[in-house]
Amino acid sequence: MKTNKTASNTKFAVVFFSLVCALQTPARSAEFSSYFEGANQGSMADLVGGLRSEGAKIPDPKNPMPQPTQPAAGNNELLHFWEDLKSDVFDDICKGVEIPLDAGFDIADIVGVEGKFKRYMKQYPDNKIAVIDEVGVKLDASHTFTDIFSVGGSNFNIGFTGGLEGKSVVVRKTEETKYCKNLLKLADLRKIKTILPVNEKRISGMAVNEIWKFPARLHMGVSGGIGYPVQPWLSVGFSLGTSKELKPSVTLFKMDENKLRLRIRLDRITVKSAGASVGTSFDAGMIGLPEAENFLVKEINKNLVKEFNKYIALRFGLSHSRVKGKKLLLEFIIDPKNPEQVSKLVDFLKGDLSIIKRLIEMGVRFNDFTDIDDNAAGQAAMQQVDEVAEQGLGLNSTFAGANHFNGTSNGTNIVLPIVMHRESSSGQRYDRYQTTDSDQVLHVNNASRSTSVSNINLPFFGKIFKHNTNQNFYVVNYEDKEGAVSDGAVVYQRYEGYIKRDERDARGMVENMNEVLKYAGTQGDGTNSEFIIDVDALFPRLAAEELNPSGTDSDGNPVVNSKSYKSALMSFSLVFTKEAVRAIIAAPAVTIMKAVLNVMEGLDREIISKVQHLFRFGDNGKMDYDWKAARKILASYERTGGDNSFDPLSVVNSFCTNVAAVVSDIASVRDTADQKAKSERLSKVLAGKGKSRLGYEGMMQIMIQLVDVKDIYASLNIQTDKRIKGEENVASTFNVYNENLQAGYSSQLAGANALRDRFADPSTLSD
Repeated sequence: MKTNKTASNTKFAVVFFSLVCALQTPARSAEFSSYFEGANQGSMADLVGGLRSEGAKIPDPKNPMPQPTQPAAGNNELLHFWEDLKSDVFDDICKGVEIPLDAGFDIADIVGVEGKFKRYMKQYPDNKIAVIDEVGVKLDASHTFTDIFSVGGSNFNIGFTGGLEGKSVVVRKTEETKYCKNLLKLADLRKIKTILPVNEKRISGMAVNEIWKFPARLHMGVSGGIGYPVQPWLSVGFSLGTSKELKPSVTLFKMDENKLRLRIRLDRITVKSAGASVGTSFDAGMIGLPEAENFLVKEINKNLVKEFNKYIALRFGLSHSRVKGKKLLLEFIIDPKNPEQVSKLVDFLKGDLSIIKRLIEMGVRFNDFTDIDDNAAGQAAMQQVDEVAEQGLGLNSTFAGANHFNGTSNGTNIVLPIVMHRESSSGQRYDRYQTTDSDQVLHVNNASRSTSVSNINLPFFGKIFKHNTNQNFYVVNYEDKEGAVSDGAVVYQRYEGYIKRDERDARGMVENMNEVLKYAGTQGDGTNSEFIIDVDALFPRLAAEELNPSGTDSDGNPVVNSKSYKSALMSFSLVFTKEAVRAIIAAPAVTIMKAVLNVMEGLDREIISKVQHLFRFGDNGKMDYDWKAARKILASYERTGGDNSFDPLSVVNSFCTNVAAVVSDIASVRDTADQKAKSERLSKVLAGKGKSRLGYEGMMQIMIQLVDVKDIYASLNIQTDKRIKGEENVASTFNVYNENLQAGYSSQLAGANALRDRFADPSTLSD
């Protein structure tokens, strides 16, 4: 058996590596992996074979067009969050309707590669429905080698993957807000749209807000894993993997009748990951349906069994990943009514999949540009790629920029059958951005944390109740052409959303942000009502109900008749300018102590308030107090004997420890000399990676007290889909800032936010 298995593996290895060789350009015979490393390879289009390769004409460049107004910063991030929130939930019986045309639909006549078509729907945050036509193209070269070695009877397997994947995606926004009303559009196959072949007539037929996307992915990777069955129904597993990806893409977005935006993305990413898991597996027969598994597999579909198993299995998993990569983004604005410009666009796109060839040729010119290069080297590298596109289109680009990034993340995944599914992740990331129209480099250190919790998860229906939260701190620095780095500014971004949750949950999202805003500029003394958002005005019905409850419960508490919303979504931003950040890291220890005390509540606050005049800070930053005097003052709070014993000095000691830790965290930022290192340290402190372990909302409540309100800016947007008869949806935006800040904010951070959002991977609903 071993001989046969070895022979089989050897045979496959020959076939696999022969395929890899066949996928390369014969004239150049470069290694498959060299597509990721660069330097004069054949194009990615050569991998699929049979595609046209004639060169494009190169006209003289035209004058540059004016820079278009960009979508509001955070728009792409918001769409990503919204799509994650809405995924896998049951909120409309028509939502999951999908029309696959596997039989009788072949795009071979278009591109020479077989593909499959499907049509489905997604909803925008404004509740409008989009109809999406997707054609997938795929050529894989992958295999799993089993039984590499054995550990306690369990075999370690290694998988090798490689291949090319591409999609033609057309997104058309409708005016409907209900899925079922779009079913006729979904079923009208006469209106199928694909990007390919690109021609003048098809481009002229684009509607305003319509998006055409052609993302491609060339990937190769190695992964290994082992699973050990503790019981027949319980197993533990461990996995390792590394992969490299090239992701060139082209998108067209009809901004208005006179503007068509072309975006070209060239992404190169390396990911290393590790994971461990423990979980159960059930078949339907184990819950009282004899031979149900066998019946389902044979008579219906294996996917139904997988779906059923997905919701009744108990799982727990941990993961860790490291990512490194670089992106190049080019933008052009084309007049769709100008025949010459449209003709150049069609010629550049070549009308079929050979567009990938041009993208790869552009990408190899970008290979040698690294994140440690100076401004001039970066400008030169981007300019080379930009010129290729400009010559092909006959237009100067309206935007050209690069993004180098690296980061780490950790995640957990817990599934309790039917009852609950919880996913969480946290991470740190560094991004370096540079554009051809600026002599500055933007550095961003990002700390992130996200959670997703769903309840009542039913097979074939999905998740009934869901609550997602994403939080990010961005510490932003600019570096000029001389290498001087500016002081850092901070942006806090929070997205939160509910599916089928209580009206009070929707209001609670805003109230939680008020718990931060109410401390703006207080310097540890009380609260500031000027920054608080009026939640009663946003939710007047609930406010009236709380003022006049319908009765009381058995404990005498008022009964409030809260209603259920179909969905609620909040986006919140809080900006600390570099002046605000300077004030935070220069804050005296006594002021920090007062700020910590100011957010305390109840008995603890009462105790500390009585002895706060005894606190002293030494030269080493440590906090001390006269404990004898404190004990005398707090004697009335002391209880001895039995389970009810209480020593108020334990509260005082805990407070001193916590304050000292916060002071130390802020001092660690102040004492870091290099501005880049200072920003990295600050992002970690904000994420709770310092001695205090206090991060996100907790640290924000302290930081916001230490600044002058003229140096901060807050923006909140909330949208609801109530589906309650007689009640209008909430769609409100609040901007909270000092009048003197707005101009400074726009020049200082709005551009940085827009740039970061621009480079973020597009969601299904964005370009």
